[in-house]
This record gives sequence, C-alpha cells and structure tokens, in this order.
Amino acid sequence: MTRKALRVLMILSVVATMVPDSVNAQSLNFSLDVPYAFIVGDKELPAGRYTIHRSPLGLEDVLVIESADRKISQDFRMKIFLSKDSATENKKLIFAKYGDQHFLSQIWAISPLGKSTRYQINKAERELELEKKAKQDQSSSQPEIVSLVIK
Repeated sequence: MTRKALRVLMILSVVATMVPDSVNAQSLNFSLDVPYAFIVGDKELPAGRYTIHRSPLGLEDVLVIESADRKISQDFRMKIFLSKDSATENKKLIFAKYGDQHFLSQIWAISPLGKSTRYQINKAERELELEKKAKQDQSSSQPEIVSLVIK
C-alpha cells in the first residue's frame, strides 16, 4: 500500500510541475490595432485590427493572426521562451523594420500565472534576404527594432 501511494504521489508531483508551463504556453489570445502594414511569415498584412491566438489545431509551435473582419488569416511558426520570473512589462509586439517594411519578430505576453512569455517568430524568407544584405553591405540599412505595446 505504501509503495503504491508513493508511486501515485510521484506521478502527481511530475504532472504538477508540468502544468504551469503548459498553462503558460497555452494562453495567448488578444486583439490590437497595428498602425502600419507588416509581414508575418511570407504574407504582407495591411494596417488594421488583428487578433492573435493559438492554433485551433492545437499545434504547439503555431500561432494565428486574423483580421477583425476575418477576411485575412495567417498561420505562422514560432518558438516559445518561458520565464520563471514574474512579468514586469506589458504585452507587446516587436517588429524588425528594414526601410519601410515591418516584419513581426516577437510577441511578449503574460501568462495566467503572471509569468513573462516570449514568442519568437520564425523569420520570413524576405527578412532573411534583407538581413543577409545588411550584413554583407555595411552601407545597407540595419534593422530598426519597433515595439507596439498592447493595452
């Protein structure tokens, strides 16, 4: 009996340590106004109101950005970086700006547990080309980092 109880307790403790990260990673759903056209994945989106949420298919590494009228929807891959620290900043989107082109680069969010979570968006092919050109040609413009705070 003691051995069985110990085994159940060990399983519960493993599950309990996994739940916070799972809750942290699963919670992302908000709307915002983006005042300029931007690129996510290989698609250029016009300025406007968008909702960003987890993939309805339950894919861990996919987010969806959707226009308010639902006419535009784009899935994109990302990596999740979870922090053990309490969030100290508001939610925000980070763009890499090359000239007049804005590329969605990161999403900073706050989990239901109050922890900071950063979603690193996989770079579009066009952004990779501009990044390579900027490294090769010192006279080429380096990306400017632009933050858009979500209220």
